Amino acid sequence: MNLPAEDVDRLGERWMRLVWRKPAVDVAERTRRRVTIHLLPFLFFLYILAYVDRINVSVAKLQMVKPLELGGLGFDNKIIGLGIGMFFWTYWILEIPSTVSVVKWGARWVFVRILILWGLCAAAAGLIGLPIAGKIFGWWPLLPTDWPVLGSAFAWLNALRDDPKHQFYCLRLLLGFFEGGFFPSVVVYLSLWFRPQDRAKAMSCFMIGMPLANALGAPLSGLLLKANWLGLMGWRWVFIVEGALPILAGFATLFLLPARPKDARWLSTEERAWLEGELQREHELLSTQRHWTIVHHLGMVLLLTAVYFGQNVASYGLGGFMPSMIQSHTGVSDDTAALLTALPYLMGFLAMLINARHSDKTSERVWHVSISMLLLGGGILLAALAENWGATALLVYIFCVGPFIYAHMPAFWSIPTLFLGSTAAASAIGFINMTGNLGGSLGTTIVGYARDNSENFRLGLLLIAPFPIASALIVLIVAYVRRRKPAKD
Repeated sequence: MNLPAEDVDRLGERWMRLVWRKPAVDVAERTRRRVTIHLLPFLFFLYILAYVDRINVSVAKLQMVKPLELGGLGFDNKIIGLGIGMFFWTYWILEIPSTVSVVKWGARWVFVRILILWGLCAAAAGLIGLPIAGKIFGWWPLLPTDWPVLGSAFAWLNALRDDPKHQFYCLRLLLGFFEGGFFPSVVVYLSLWFRPQDRAKAMSCFMIGMPLANALGAPLSGLLLKANWLGLMGWRWVFIVEGALPILAGFATLFLLPARPKDARWLSTEERAWLEGELQREHELLSTQRHWTIVHHLGMVLLLTAVYFGQNVASYGLGGFMPSMIQSHTGVSDDTAALLTALPYLMGFLAMLINARHSDKTSERVWHVSISMLLLGGGILLAALAENWGATALLVYIFCVGPFIYAHMPAFWSIPTLFLGSTAAASAIGFINMTGNLGGSLGTTIVGYARDNSENFRLGLLLIAPFPIASALIVLIVAYVRRRKPAKD
């Protein structure tokens, strides 16, 4: 039955009247608005959960470094930095399989698997060092440590019974493994609902979860640091509470995310026909491209991977230690440092929206990516120089670093879909995210080791600052190569 849109989706109609003052002028605008209302808020929420469970270690670390008698674990910055980075060692394993699964079988069960399993691992981090963790990790018999080759690995597994450091490392590896594929799967999922010219704006609405996860997650984690429920320190509740949320969200996903436009009951027949027709035209335009098409663009994909690698060195190097950096300048308490950490990321939130909107308005991607990255590198260098400025250095993080950490991301992730079809782009995006995310491991390790071997964070900042600058230059090379390459697709 061809019912009018207001009868098919009455709740969506109410929300659209609240969000947009002027009514849609045609079916195209009405369809874009309806898809935005139904998909992006929930995806935005899921992305916040993903980033909170990645970066909450930076806040929990403020208590984890305390000695055992004060409820901490006695960890140093090297252990924390390495542990944060180990997340990315296993993150890559399910990247490409997850993105291809979204195209072939739909996103719903991909997201459910990711959310529930990563939530369990995130929550379990709150138990490390407790007897229950020894039982969880010690269900197998002690393994022989005198075997050639395998002896060292067996000794590492045996240490999981009673060594908090090994338990921390193991759970970070498992968290990366189970969360792997979430972000690139969402990027591919959005390409199944939005036209190329609308994707940067759509991705910006989703990806503002990155700065907001830090802006909201850091104060929330700071509040949980004050908790002392059931005799457990606050840092444990940071992991337990923030790990329980994605488990609940996993079950909600079954009801809130349709796989494709044809499965969306809230689209009218006219809207569904328009959207499927637009996406089909894009598919036909790039119909000769399949998974192997990525081979023809391998150089381009590798350059984009290097760009993303440099971005992650900087963003995770900063994000993994931002509360500690602010605390070292201001001398404030743990929970206040967590609260102040929100300020740079709120600026990042605004900058991402502005940059993505202007990128879509002008249909330009390269300069919107490269300029933001150049400014990020300059801001980090200025933060390194501000080590002796005391509390004034906080202004540098707020106005010179925060706005540029993520501003380029929506425009950057629009680039692969410009020259690849949805199936080939799925593999390319998975590969870029899979390999580029290893920069997060390098960034946190660099800053952690540098901090333990110097008086402050200056050395770590100086070491990570060149990476986004190099990424900006590579983006310009990508644009140059693409312009000179003859169109044969």
